[in-house]
Amino acid sequence: MKESIFDSKEGVYMSKPKAGTAGTKKLGYSSQLAFVISLIAGSVGTGNIWRFPRVAAKNGGAFMLCYILIVFAVIIPIMFAEHVMGRATRHGAPGAYRDFIGRKYTWMGTVVSMIMVMCTAYYSVVLAWVVHYIGLAATKGYYNTDKEALFTSVSNGNGITMLLFVGIVLISAYVAYKGVSGIEKANKIFIPTLFICLVITAIRSLTLPGAAVGLNYLFSFKATDLLNGKIWLEALTQAIWSAGPGWGLVITLAVFSNPRSDVALTSTVNAMGDTFAAVLAGLAVIPALFALSPSPQAALDICSQGNNGLTFLSMTSLFENMPGGYLIGILFFVSLLMAGLSSNIAQFVIFCLPFGDAGKNKKKVIICMTLLMLVWGAPSAWSATFLSNQDWVVGQMMVIGSMFSCFAAIKFGTKKIREVYLNNKYTCMKVGKWWEICIKFIAPAITTIMLVWWCVQSLGWDSNWWNPLGISNLGTFIFQGGLMALICFLFNNKVADSVKDKYFKDDGEFPEIPNNGYSA
Repeated sequence: MKESIFDSKEGVYMSKPKAGTAGTKKLGYSSQLAFVISLIAGSVGTGNIWRFPRVAAKNGGAFMLCYILIVFAVIIPIMFAEHVMGRATRHGAPGAYRDFIGRKYTWMGTVVSMIMVMCTAYYSVVLAWVVHYIGLAATKGYYNTDKEALFTSVSNGNGITMLLFVGIVLISAYVAYKGVSGIEKANKIFIPTLFICLVITAIRSLTLPGAAVGLNYLFSFKATDLLNGKIWLEALTQAIWSAGPGWGLVITLAVFSNPRSDVALTSTVNAMGDTFAAVLAGLAVIPALFALSPSPQAALDICSQGNNGLTFLSMTSLFENMPGGYLIGILFFVSLLMAGLSSNIAQFVIFCLPFGDAGKNKKKVIICMTLLMLVWGAPSAWSATFLSNQDWVVGQMMVIGSMFSCFAAIKFGTKKIREVYLNNKYTCMKVGKWWEICIKFIAPAITTIMLVWWCVQSLGWDSNWWNPLGISNLGTFIFQGGLMALICFLFNNKVADSVKDKYFKDDGEFPEIPNNGYSA
């Protein structure tokens, strides 16, 4: 551990200066606003921009209401628990689980970290596609082409995509290496650029003739639509993939938060910021899609093509033909990049911080994890089919990560968390008993139903559902996810012993921010 000194005025530890230098550097985020922005930046990703709009349009306005209710009943309650875990233990996911509910549960946090290793490897490839398409948008490279053939060439065996993938990994690793200060500086660029691009695109989309048809599909619904279980499950799926519960984001970033800030308020603003970005993306995409499609059914058919079909095939056709489409196309793909890159950087910290907790040299850890990302992500960069497989497994595992968070809260004691850690003397947003009901009953029940629903659905996708080498079937999920969990379980004690320090105080007080190599 690096040496640090406590600043009683600031209420935080400061890194001790190197010999020959003057002054100290505050540990953690420079302000509460910077922390909230980092949370939102980590949450907002490509899923907000390419997945939310198409799922919302496909399921109608009832989806929007279901989504918001899910955010309040499932996502925010889980985030409250994860925020407390991260801030109370001041460790990455493995150490957080160890100190919060006992060393025999360390493996749960290790699983969460491994999920992010797997996710970042292929997510970096998606961002490479996006960068490729920024270039195509700027040069009109997708104009007058077969859009499907073009995307296939970009996503399969493309040398340029491979080089861009390497660049994305290196950028993400560099910013993660710079720690909290690097993340803050990056987000000062990413988040304003993201929202400016989305606002401009939304305004143009909403001013197109016929845009009102798309708005109707986004917001209008019948009361009976709320009885459709599939819409609720779609809303939960989107919320978990988008906001970030279950994949260690909140646990990790909360490690660097001020011990005197309001947990509940911060987490709520984070979830609302992510939701606002998703709705804004919906306004940027769906009105234009319906306005420029020959019929509403044609637009809905496009929404059923999947994320890649909407983003890289249909949207590029719209940009080619819509007035002002050249500029809007560039802005759209730049917004995708900003959203994805901010998430990618946060994900890098999620799986690197546990090594910092173990006292490992940060530079060596970053180098090793960068090499791992390049090796693990290379097959996805070369084959879109392999990427689809990784995406399927990670999506399922994120739900399990959310279940782990619920379990940890219940195991520790939801009443104690609410009365001692959430409603402490620094809280301005008091949390009622509704949170205990949500985290003990509603969130576990809904996430379990969702996981079972996915598994049952997958049986109908592939008659060889048991095949562990399938693309998106039950067999490959059980094989890869089970292997991941087994490895983490077998190495539970070794990982638990590797966490050098214990900061957790079982008295309701949050420990100060430690100098763990990433907090300055």
